[in-house]
Amino acid sequence: MGKLLALLLVLALAGGAFAAYNASVYEVVQPYPLGWNHSADELRLIELERERRQLGARLGAGQRAMSLAGAPQLGAPDADDKAALARLDGEIAALRARIASAPR
Repeated sequence: MGKLLALLLVLALAGGAFAAYNASVYEVVQPYPLGWNHSADELRLIELERERRQLGARLGAGQRAMSLAGAPQLGAPDADDKAALARLDGEIAALRARIASAPR
């Protein structure tokens, strides 16, 4: 009986560790590895979408600071940031198309 409880405790702790890792890295709460039910393309899409949200937030903050001052400031969006956002959008669109056409 004690061994069974210890095994259940270990399984619960492992599930909690996986859920915490998945929530922090992929923003998906799941108590087992995401690789078990997601393809590599789907995991890459999750990472790219998170990167796009972060870049979009940085661009938005720079635009707000620039519009408040009326002049370009440090941290204001530049062509490199906008090009990176366009590149991310292209990669995301390509991955979504690949995932949609993949056999299930």
